[in-house]
Amino acid sequence: MAEHEFASAVDDYLTRAYDGDRRRKVLDAEGWDAGLAAELAELGWYSLATAEDRGGIGVPLPDLGPVFTEYGRHLVVGPLLEYSLLPVLVEGLEPDAAGRPPALVDPGVTDDWAADLGSVSLTGRELTGAVGAVRFAAQAGELVVVAGETVCLVDAAAPGVRTEPVDSADPGVAFARVSFESVSAHTVLSDRDLAARIRAWARLLLACELSGLAQGAFERTVTYIGQREQFGRPIGGFQAVKHLAADMSARVAGLRNLCAAALDDAGEASGADLELVSSTAKAHAAEAAVRVCEDAIQLHGGMGFTTEADVSWYYRRALALRGWYGDETELRRRIGATILTHERQP
Repeated sequence: MAEHEFASAVDDYLTRAYDGDRRRKVLDAEGWDAGLAAELAELGWYSLATAEDRGGIGVPLPDLGPVFTEYGRHLVVGPLLEYSLLPVLVEGLEPDAAGRPPALVDPGVTDDWAADLGSVSLTGRELTGAVGAVRFAAQAGELVVVAGETVCLVDAAAPGVRTEPVDSADPGVAFARVSFESVSAHTVLSDRDLAARIRAWARLLLACELSGLAQGAFERTVTYIGQREQFGRPIGGFQAVKHLAADMSARVAGLRNLCAAALDDAGEASGADLELVSSTAKAHAAEAAVRVCEDAIQLHGGMGFTTEADVSWYYRRALALRGWYGDETELRRRIGATILTHERQP
């Protein structure tokens, strides 16, 4: 299938060109590397789902899922979601001439942080308010702003827009606080379902990325326990280690299969069905990926917590993505509410 061909090509390239030293350099730079972004854009990875008449390949959105799994598996960081998804869903959002990413200014990334994140209001075409955590806002050329249920486009350099970098616990993302003081949006989109659709697809692609993180952490752990010796033999031969590794393998396989099934269903889903599919995948991914990474840390021993061990980076990345657009607790509530609503409908 085409999506697996794309994922295989991504895997082959990253295996050759994105080694440990380069990955560590990008992680140390808080996830933003202009050279890497330009390189991936040149390869056409960001425009896979962009329509052909806009210079892309025009593949269905679900085909991005296996690619995001490879991003997670190789621990590729940066505005991958923003580059790949937003131009597909947001009408009028064109590639930036300087290669700068779009940024999604969305107060709805999680219900649990709503009081701390802030909000943005729209009056006519003017935006007012602030959002305390926006991915790659300081690097962006265009801002996709969610104000209530309306989506607007704003030039990141427009008068009244203020962007302040903030510290990030996520090694793959540079965050910033974005505020608007009577800022005029150059485009106000009329699609009232667009915000919900953006959030649903973001959840689904993040679930695929978490699946890749789990797989990458597991693969590195299998290599380690096959090499690390105690009492004259590899620790992978000990029964307790075998049991833990088997549990990790089952979680990795289960998450991978769930994401594949969710992508299949999402292609034809809309509205509440898409919400349910994406929330189910993200809820399971949020829990399973973190569990796999925790087990990877345990099997690496004390060195697993150090930045010299790759699994520590996988763990930090999984923890950061766990809550973005909902962790398992928040999304289970959302899933239950969606199912109950469906049952009450005649």
